Amino acid sequence: MENIFFENFLGPQAENHPTLQNAIQRILEWHSAWRRKFYPEDASLYPEMYMAPAEFFITLDHFLKRLEQQPPYFSPRYFAQMLKDPALSSVIGYLAVILTNPNNHAYEGGPVTTQMEIEVVDDLLKLCGFQKGWGHLCSGGSLANTEAMWAVRDTYIRRFKKPGQVLFSNMSHYSWKRICSILMIPHYGEIPINIHFRMDLDKLETVLKKKPTMMVVANIGTTGCGAVDDVEGILTLRNKYKFHLHLDAAYGGYTRSILLNENGEIQNFNEVGHILKKDVYQSLISMKEADSITIDPHKQGSTGYGCGAVLYKDERLKKVILNTAPYTYHVKNKPNIGMFTLEGSRPGAVAAGCWLTHRMIPLNRNGYGKIIGECLLTAKELSERIEKESGFTPLNQPDLDIFCFYQMPSEKPASMTKMNKINLDHYENFSVLNPESNFILSKFVMDKKTVRAILPKIKRDDRQLVALRSVFIKHWLRMGRPSYLDRLLATLKNNLK
Repeated sequence: MENIFFENFLGPQAENHPTLQNAIQRILEWHSAWRRKFYPEDASLYPEMYMAPAEFFITLDHFLKRLEQQPPYFSPRYFAQMLKDPALSSVIGYLAVILTNPNNHAYEGGPVTTQMEIEVVDDLLKLCGFQKGWGHLCSGGSLANTEAMWAVRDTYIRRFKKPGQVLFSNMSHYSWKRICSILMIPHYGEIPINIHFRMDLDKLETVLKKKPTMMVVANIGTTGCGAVDDVEGILTLRNKYKFHLHLDAAYGGYTRSILLNENGEIQNFNEVGHILKKDVYQSLISMKEADSITIDPHKQGSTGYGCGAVLYKDERLKKVILNTAPYTYHVKNKPNIGMFTLEGSRPGAVAAGCWLTHRMIPLNRNGYGKIIGECLLTAKELSERIEKESGFTPLNQPDLDIFCFYQMPSEKPASMTKMNKINLDHYENFSVLNPESNFILSKFVMDKKTVRAILPKIKRDDRQLVALRSVFIKHWLRMGRPSYLDRLLATLKNNLK
């Protein structure tokens, strides 16, 4: 078994505890010695023989006890949401830096971590295939998406005096409609999907013909079922209709590491075809042709939450949202990233955690590619086995590592009402709210329009249709004897109604 699966993670049962403990001890010893180097002639301000009061540790114990109420996000039995252990390097890097708490808004607030952020962004530009460009870290994908649309909107208005329309699929993240509201973009449209949960390009072109479009958003991994839009096809439309193509690769962007060898070169499809579909492979290659990209290290990048990123191919876009203030940016001829970001204060510790993780886990087939590839193979294997071995039916053939499924009622004709009754019962059984559940899943809810595209023969007698949803962002499920995947299938079979 590959060491990459184990060496940089704490493990479902804290198997790697000694490594983390050793690293934390090293950090504390180094940090304490580092502090004492500065002005060693200064006397301590603390009383002699100072000890923390007992109440400090009593409160800490109460705090830790309260944390035990959290769901077991670390367990292979939990695959309800996009939650996994951050890499040890992310935890260690964050801890080492948060003790001084630098702010990457201005260079003087975090010179070392600002440089680390620049290097992380350079990593991401190369991962996505951008030969040049600019970007920065931010709190998450929604913020990155907002900033990208803000820059595009203002650029478009300067040229055409009013904003054009923005288009995205009806499977896109819910925040896109909210962003359009915040930025006062009156004309936006949700494009219907095809049977693969991807944007229907014929319907996209129909809308493109009607009025000028400033931005189209394509997904590299939708939140609901991990669908990857046909980027190559959308690029053909971009060449015809001249819009800005933004990729929301918040979830699936790091999947591109599967394609890259040690020199950053794209592997042939026959080398990765056992993991990726051909059209997904092509869309990942085509990411390099996008105009801007949102990508989240805090998802498949294995860093802690609070680490998103936005990338621009055209560096001039950052100047559109330039801001400054009289009380900051005093270090000249140095990168002051905050001048070009929507956020003010920006944590240097997050950049440090991501930087160290990128140094520990290569952004190619031997690093992230192996870890993420195992997650994709988990979803693929379950989709291939589930109907025969458990009686449940696949809703999607996974593009990435998210797989949705349902039980079809035996009573005919099948209807949304009957399906919802059965599958909501399953959801309650496998919900995080059920303390006796052996596995924890989530649900995927579709409106009537989506049901018409995906399950056209189902009687549409309800407002929504519910399916079960599994997010295999953790790479443990095919391990063990029997594997967790084997145990899941047996559990599903036993719960068949």
